[in-house]
Amino acid sequence: MTSDNAPKSADAPLRVGYIIPEFPGQTHVWMWREIVHMREAGADLHLFSTRRPPERDKARHDFAESAAAETTYLWPMSAGSMVSSLAWALFTKPLGLLKAVRWAMTLPVEKKPNLKTILPLVIPACGLAREIKKRGLTHFHSHTCSNSAILAMLVNALQGTPYSLTLNANIEWWGGAMAEKFGRADFTIAITQWLEAQVRRDYPELRDDQVVLGRIGVDTKKWTPSPEAKNTGDALKIITVGRLHTSKGYDVLLDALGKLNTDGVAFDLKMIGDGPDRQDLVDQTERLGLNDRVTFTGSLGEGEIIEAMRTSDVFVLSSHAEPLGVVSMEAMSMEVATIATDAGGVGEIITDGEDGKLVPPGNAEALAAAIRELAENDELRERLAKAGRASIIRNFDSRRGAATLFERLTGKRPDALLAVLDEPDHAAAQPSSTAEAVSHG
Repeated sequence: MTSDNAPKSADAPLRVGYIIPEFPGQTHVWMWREIVHMREAGADLHLFSTRRPPERDKARHDFAESAAAETTYLWPMSAGSMVSSLAWALFTKPLGLLKAVRWAMTLPVEKKPNLKTILPLVIPACGLAREIKKRGLTHFHSHTCSNSAILAMLVNALQGTPYSLTLNANIEWWGGAMAEKFGRADFTIAITQWLEAQVRRDYPELRDDQVVLGRIGVDTKKWTPSPEAKNTGDALKIITVGRLHTSKGYDVLLDALGKLNTDGVAFDLKMIGDGPDRQDLVDQTERLGLNDRVTFTGSLGEGEIIEAMRTSDVFVLSSHAEPLGVVSMEAMSMEVATIATDAGGVGEIITDGEDGKLVPPGNAEALAAAIRELAENDELRERLAKAGRASIIRNFDSRRGAATLFERLTGKRPDALLAVLDEPDHAAAQPSSTAEAVSHG
């Protein structure tokens, strides 16, 4: 469909609406990196969010306050805004409104009926469409495939604004209607090879160019090691970062550490993050007699996490499932030897024994053995740490993922953005063939 928001020429400025649900949340750092790099490349990004994050999930990062201040929140809407948005659509886009209502009523979503779950989204979609029109935005990008993707679809129905998606977790997580979400999008960026393969396998009707591999990453110019800050004590300094939730497998990590403690291995664990399982994990720590070995810090800002990483010897990711594992990239970029479970897309980051250690998810014995090996072998730990940073620079610098989105939207490679990767420390680690494919979309 030809959009009345489409660029008039190849040189038209890239003005993009960019939606992230409940932004800025504590886990949105990697999305913020993409925003920053897109702007560095010359894109004019306008931030939207479904609603403000709940207090417990609010970002503690330095960027959070300014990011929230520039974000347009679609919900809640006042009664006046709802009426005026619907009236605007009815009088200026009557056929588009009819089409949006029809789509909303017929989408094969998992939570039925559509009358209660999807049709109400038409109202904020009308407000969003009006805002997109007013700002002259030429494209709309949703950083998830849930209701934000449905909002993008409804705006497309209303006025033809083209949209794209980022798929950053299993297809099954996003509430159904995936064929429609993918099929009506200009393109979908899958953040891992296994997600890309899943989309291509399950939706063979999609054009080849509708599915793009575009890995997310870490700003390797910011997440840098500090050798002078490294631990010089006897106890192995272990760190883990993430939401305290069953999916992260922290109970397995504590069981592994309980075994090591019984065997006399000296260690200290810093567990950064918060979540619904915190008290259960505190109780488990007490049962295992690890109170003097484990510190629960709560959620920390990005700068505080960087400082904590700089004094750590080993990072552990114990998740039962992980789409990619951004925090593993962050640790590796800091030259912290990394142990992770071979779950989801983590195996695309770590090659076992070369730049980190992989263990089966849910296996406390294997995790304990991997930690013990790094505790007892300083040379191996240092080798994995240095190889890990080189690998992240080569394949997972956040500029590469942003370049994929920018180039797909403009047809132009953002050479100025990527030039920083030719500077010392980065030039030594040139992209692999896979990374080149990512950079070029």
